[in-house]
Amino acid sequence: MALSIKNLSISLGSREILIDESVGLADGSKVGLIGRNGVGKTTFLKAILGQVDYNGKIEFNGKAAYFSQQVELDSNKTGWETIGENTPIHHQNQSEKKLQEIEQLLSRPEIHQDNDKVSKLMERYTTLQAEIAKLKGPSSANKVKSALRTLGIKEEWLEKKIGLLSTGQRAIIALAQILSSDADLLLLDEPTNHLDFKRLDILENYLRAFKGTVLMVTHDRYFLDRVCGIILKIEKGKWVKYKGNYSAYIKTRESTFKAQQTAYTLEKKYIAIQKDKIARLGKSPQKVKQGHYREKLLAKRKIIEKPDLDRSRFQTSFEASPIQSVVVLEVENLSVGYDKPLLSNINFNIGLDQRIILVGENGMGKSTLFKTIEGRVPVLSGKVILDPQAKLGYVDQELKDLTIKATLYDEIYPLFKDYAKTRQQLSRLGFVTDEDVYKPISRLSMGEKSRLNLLKILLKKPNLLLLDEPTNYLDIDACEIIEEAFLNYKGAILAISHDRYFIEKIAQRILKVSDGTIKELVKKNE
Repeated sequence: MALSIKNLSISLGSREILIDESVGLADGSKVGLIGRNGVGKTTFLKAILGQVDYNGKIEFNGKAAYFSQQVELDSNKTGWETIGENTPIHHQNQSEKKLQEIEQLLSRPEIHQDNDKVSKLMERYTTLQAEIAKLKGPSSANKVKSALRTLGIKEEWLEKKIGLLSTGQRAIIALAQILSSDADLLLLDEPTNHLDFKRLDILENYLRAFKGTVLMVTHDRYFLDRVCGIILKIEKGKWVKYKGNYSAYIKTRESTFKAQQTAYTLEKKYIAIQKDKIARLGKSPQKVKQGHYREKLLAKRKIIEKPDLDRSRFQTSFEASPIQSVVVLEVENLSVGYDKPLLSNINFNIGLDQRIILVGENGMGKSTLFKTIEGRVPVLSGKVILDPQAKLGYVDQELKDLTIKATLYDEIYPLFKDYAKTRQQLSRLGFVTDEDVYKPISRLSMGEKSRLNLLKILLKKPNLLLLDEPTNYLDIDACEIIEEAFLNYKGAILAISHDRYFIEKIAQRILKVSDGTIKELVKKNE
């Protein structure tokens, strides 16, 4: 068993994440961990690593490596310096405990009266020391080179400081650290965020061929289908384990839900009939006694709860400010970059109601283009022509526009200066209870932060949206709800995305970064 969990309970303040849950994952399993934003997926991964307090028992074999959805690398170090560092390897130090036990035995005088026993203890002691040294040993140069080659990491990235790399490039370097480790249990928290199509394919193939065990959180439905053979869902403090990939999970969940609905309906009907019979029994002592007996039988019946798919339930729509022009944005012979151009000779326009997806490899300048259009980065040459009535909303993939120390209420209230409207707007994206609304933003999951960030931008009613990886961090249900809202949005959308479901559902046009410029790739006729 690669991972064994018994009677696990985890709480964060007054909120219970898991309640007395047990599960086992066999060696070599590829497991997708899913559930609504804020349900505790990241917290569970951290509990495995011993970074969160819990009750119960967690045991795993070998060495575990953790990829965090918040890529935290030293911005002042170069890529070479970073990749040369070992990723933290987590193990449960069972060997060290056994060493201590042997040391205690060897400290007892009576043990030394048996030379054969002492010899065996010393032999075991030496073996355990070697195992510990192996656990703590550095990644081999060959494994590092293999990871760099596998992920297609360019030498020019490695020569730059981490702070000068794109978000996607930093994520790829962090993944290279994980893949070059000797870990046999990979705990991956949203590893597909920020990755381009090329790296998504590489990571899919790597994980499928990986001999060890993988437990990962991801909202990427294609990725779950291609990699995972088990889906583990956290809902209402419990685990539900499904065999098969994500598509198989959906079918099983739906069929189970229908069966539960049928059982619930039949049980309600049966109880109603029995209560009606009891009510019509009459008032004689014998009938009253019979009625009490039947009531006791009903009370002993196992309660069938009303079935619930445990979906994100918020409903939302996005408004756009009125605009008269047919074309919202024109880009003419544009060059974008910093010291030198990343992209040049860019020419395209965006019409009202158009939904355009921008794709391309990591580090090619997609986010820089957005920041240039929005005005955060100066134009190197060419023109960005916004219609006078255009109202631009920019959703940054790094969520830097949120005030981390504020509560959700504090963040939204200045836009309305009205309590009721603030609460109403927060509820549109699923923040309903007082606990939700007055929670510090710092305590939100990344998916909850992503929803709040999107709300903050959209409340200003932009008619041109620049969305930089808008589905990153969102749970699958939230992705589907927000995708529907984008389909009904009356403004223009230009989005960077490598979420294949999102692209298939949203895109009317696809632009691709290629050879230092942008070209029209596909046009969908609706």
